[in-house]
This record gives sequence, structure tokens and C-alpha cells, in this order.
Amino acid sequence: MQRQLQQIRGMHVVSLAEGRILGVVQKVFVNSTRKKVSGLTVRGAGLGSAEGWVDVRDVTQVGEDVVFVSRAASCKAKMPVGRSLRDMMGMPVTTRRGKIIGSLVDVEVDDGWKLSELSLSDRRVVPVGKQAVFGQDTIILGAGAEQKIRRLPRNRPGILSRIFGREMVEEAADVIARAEQAAVHVRPPTADKAKPRPRRK
Repeated sequence: MQRQLQQIRGMHVVSLAEGRILGVVQKVFVNSTRKKVSGLTVRGAGLGSAEGWVDVRDVTQVGEDVVFVSRAASCKAKMPVGRSLRDMMGMPVTTRRGKIIGSLVDVEVDDGWKLSELSLSDRRVVPVGKQAVFGQDTIILGAGAEQKIRRLPRNRPGILSRIFGREMVEEAADVIARAEQAAVHVRPPTADKAKPRPRRK
């Protein structure tokens, strides 16, 4: 069963052993090589509280309102591992045949925290697939990925919608879609149509 990661944004993180509220989920990080969520940053209560790091392996359950970890020590004071989904938003998504099929707007994961689908601009999703490469500047999917794209209803959000708000993400997706359309229609003049410059005598 797939999970929409936006559901955990803002949830309390609670340790089962001590029954302590460790903080609230702030960000989600991805291991680009393994194509899997690596962990969550958690901010404690109170002004000036530092962010802690929870490895996804320490998450025992994601409930309706609470994310459970085994012990309070699971929330560590360390740097996040992987890449923030926020930083990946807007990255172009292309196939191995060199066809750009959209820009990243959001993601969805399965029960094992593996990335299962990418949400693209214009409210479309595409499976990640085994051949996917999450590069520095672009995401490359296997050949034929464009045939697996499907359109989603307008009211289905993802993790970034939860973090930044649905309206902001939808607005960003619309901006990305308009930019993609503009890039298609703006073409540089061809050499045969370019006017030669007059020679100076």
C-alpha cells in the first residue's frame, strides 16, 4: 500500500519506550542512490529548539496523528542524510531516450519507504521504476516511462503540499507547466532565416 508522505508533515514524533513527544516532523530527506526515504528532521517544542534527525529505520509506525519511534534516543542531533525533497522540487524529469516528460512537483512512497511514483507538473504521476537515476540536476527514468504517465484528480496532494501548503504547491506546479509551454514555443531563429549584417565600407 502506497503512502502519501504529506500526511506525516506536522505530526508529533513520540517515543514508545518513554512516551515522550520528541517534536514535530519538519522535512523529509531522500537517499538518491537507493531511491528511498532516508529519514526525517524533527523540531522540538519551544522557540529556538534545534532540529533532530530520525532515521527511517527507527520509525516503528506511522499512525493517523503520530509517528512512533522505538526510543527517545532515536532522535539524534546530527546532520540530515540524503537530499531534501524541497531542494528537488522543479527538477526536470526525462526518459533515457532523451524526452523531457515534466518537472518534479511531489513524490509518493510505498510501505518500505521506497519512492514509488513521481508527481509531475500538470497533475500527472509516473512510476519511478528500477532504472531511475536521481541525478544532481535531473531525474532520468527508463525508456517508455512516458507511456506510463497518468493524470490525477486535482485534490490529491503529496509531501510538498503538506510542507508548503497545497495552494503554494499547485501554484508552483502551474508556474512550472507554463514555463515548460513557453520553452516549447520560443525557438531561436534558424541560420537560413537570420538576416546578414551589412558590411561596412
